[in-house]
Amino acid sequence: MSYFRSSSGGRKNQKGDFMRKRKRLWVLICTLALVSSLIGCGTKKQEEDTNTTAKGTTKYPVTVTGSDKAELTLEKEPQKIVSVAPNITEIIYSLDAQNKLVGRTDYCDYPIEVSEVESIGPLYPLDVEKVISLSPDLVIGSAHFDEESKKKLEELNIPVLYLYEEHSVEGVYTIIQTLGTVLNSSEKASEVVEEMKQKLDQVKEKIDSLDPVDVYYVVGFGEGGEFTAGGDTFIHDILTLAGGKNIADDVFGWSYSLEKLIEKDPTVILLPSYFYDSFITTEPYSNLTAVKNNRVYVIDENKLSRQCARNADIVLEIANLLYPDIFEQKDQ
Repeated sequence: MSYFRSSSGGRKNQKGDFMRKRKRLWVLICTLALVSSLIGCGTKKQEEDTNTTAKGTTKYPVTVTGSDKAELTLEKEPQKIVSVAPNITEIIYSLDAQNKLVGRTDYCDYPIEVSEVESIGPLYPLDVEKVISLSPDLVIGSAHFDEESKKKLEELNIPVLYLYEEHSVEGVYTIIQTLGTVLNSSEKASEVVEEMKQKLDQVKEKIDSLDPVDVYYVVGFGEGGEFTAGGDTFIHDILTLAGGKNIADDVFGWSYSLEKLIEKDPTVILLPSYFYDSFITTEPYSNLTAVKNNRVYVIDENKLSRQCARNADIVLEIANLLYPDIFEQKDQ
């Protein structure tokens, strides 16, 4: 009897040892799998950061991809840049890389210091000969930069980068970071993007629990037709981030109708300064609720339409206009 009990207990102990070993083996396998996964993520992160060193400086030659999906390889850091877009010019200044700017368009007017940089003339048609005379290492274009001009410059072996985000502010981060890589200013680009995100987070925190405010942005009106920012546009995203319910979110592009505007009768109307007087005094616009309630506001259209760091500022400004009581309470 005693032998049987002892033998049975031994078998039970052996079984217990086996189960404990199996459990330890399973934990070890899971741990190794987790470590491998983390190493894989680290490798992927390293691959993503191959364009820059640990100190945030760009390693040349560097290859970047434009918004048109065209790849551009720069053998060395560009020293002479021509900007063919006001928003690109703004970003260059925000990255503290203005010393590389040798040319800009007539419309590049911010910051004020840019007036000291030589102008190549209007956005369109592009004065290719003027651009060539500046001997640029790189030409950077955005909205309204036509394919024909890009092709002419490339045929002359002048590197061209096209950066434009059609739909969202998220894309502006990519534009800034791409320029940061190109201009050897990645660390500054990260700072600019982070500042933008912090401002947008502050707005979101204040309006997240509030009902959106019906809003309409005037791009054009009157005999030539009604034009505004449709639901697929960059400006629509800004209005939404500010807490607005864009009444034109059901259309694509920029064309709208007077009938829809009157029918939806927005609470707030935003427009450039040069439209203000004629809009609020012309029927049937003068009969809109926003006009009657003095909720037609002038905004800086450059902050709204130019894809740059100031987009975060205009989101905050519009949110103040949509929810004046909320923001005044915290600002006091």
